[in-house]
Amino acid sequence: MKKISKKVKTLIFSSSGLVILAAVLLLLKLTADEESTRDDIISEPELPHIHFTELDAEEVRIISVKNEFDEYMIAWGLSDRFMVSGLLNAPLNESRLHTAARYVSGFWVRDIVEENAENLEQYGLGDTAVQVSAVFKNDETINIYIGDKTPTAENMAFVRVGDDNNVYIVWSYMVDMFRESSLQFVSLDITGDYYSVGSPQIEKLTVERLGTERYVIELNPDVFTEEIVFNPHIFVEPAYAFGLEVDATRGQSVMHGLFGLTASSVAYVGEGLPRNLPEDSGFDGIFDEPVAYVEMIIDGVTYTLLVGERAVMQNENAEDILLGYYAFFSEQPDVLYVIPPEMLTWLNFDVESIMAVMFIRPYIYTVSDFIIETPSRVLNFRFAGDSRDNEVYYLDGEPVDTSAFKDLYIYAISVSATGLWSEEPKEFEVEPLLARYTFKYRDRSKPDTTLEFYDAGNMTGVVVLDGRPLFTVSLMYLNRLEQNIEAYLKGEPIINSW
Repeated sequence: MKKISKKVKTLIFSSSGLVILAAVLLLLKLTADEESTRDDIISEPELPHIHFTELDAEEVRIISVKNEFDEYMIAWGLSDRFMVSGLLNAPLNESRLHTAARYVSGFWVRDIVEENAENLEQYGLGDTAVQVSAVFKNDETINIYIGDKTPTAENMAFVRVGDDNNVYIVWSYMVDMFRESSLQFVSLDITGDYYSVGSPQIEKLTVERLGTERYVIELNPDVFTEEIVFNPHIFVEPAYAFGLEVDATRGQSVMHGLFGLTASSVAYVGEGLPRNLPEDSGFDGIFDEPVAYVEMIIDGVTYTLLVGERAVMQNENAEDILLGYYAFFSEQPDVLYVIPPEMLTWLNFDVESIMAVMFIRPYIYTVSDFIIETPSRVLNFRFAGDSRDNEVYYLDGEPVDTSAFKDLYIYAISVSATGLWSEEPKEFEVEPLLARYTFKYRDRSKPDTTLEFYDAGNMTGVVVLDGRPLFTVSLMYLNRLEQNIEAYLKGEPIINSW
């Protein structure tokens, strides 16, 4: 079992020791402005330096590490890749393992500080030193002891090599990773990016959050027909949102949230998670009241993500700093992750934030009749013709200008919701009726679609879709509708904004 230790250790140098070390480092002309960087962008310092091993990373057979947090082994396995003790079933970060092997197989130091030092403790090289030993395929070995950072330069550290008591200084980037637990070698990439894994079909998404309602989103049945579908998913739950489309753009972070999922750290590795978290792990009970449960069916396969308690650390003012949430993913059953809140898009969304605001867009070539009713007039448009190249539109039996009618039609279906009318149905003033649209379809098996607009006050209209009060709209849209009908009848241009 591997876990993060909560032990914090403070090493205190005596003031005289610090002065002596600072003087030694000054004589060696070491400067504090040599900044250490990550291993993937480091440029090797100029000579002089002292080499202890000069092999390739692939020549490493075993690396053993013992530090204040952990004791583990890295071994070259039969599958031609590194394995880590206690992490046999966890997904590993191959790049980081290769870096560890590279540092021990090509280990060198910057310079010697003290030969045959009698007081190793002042360098952190006594009993508290980090111990690293490596065995290579040619049977060579190396033992490295890692001490404290130098007092004048955080990018340097004290080490000794082998059985003698010579104290050297080394660039910190070469040894710092051995101060950490083996959990650093677990990959933080939980799932692949949506497009890199072939844009699979998301059949169903279920989200349950602590203290809030349940959300269920499924494929829009129209995707299995010849209809043009702008938004492939619809709400099934909650009931008040049944049938509403999920906007393909606004809802993408929710619908694609299980893809490209990355953790900030790994908290624990063990078998049978999350139910078998031992009491002494420090994480027992973090899923007793899950913050969220996410279930997604993708190409017939069900995946789940369980989000537990907040993972926090305290700053110097004893204030909690949110690191993320403890989480368990079904495809990595042995790993307890900490996932940053920005990755957990399901924690804060609601119906209104991801629903399609363009809620009615019948494709004109599927419509046989379009009827507009206002308090002052009724316009009954009818489509004739069997193709786009043979289209004729009639108003009350008389042919009309095709281009002008299409402009009016485009304005009509451009209506967009400013919000949901209510999460629960409410009474509203139904008189007077401001406008009604009726769409009849060439496919007579498809029921008519009816939109009714009523005044709710405060420059807000209520949209009743097929008898359901669903959306709010701006009355400015309806005012412009009256103006555009008048313009159409007079042969004037249609204005498609309001």
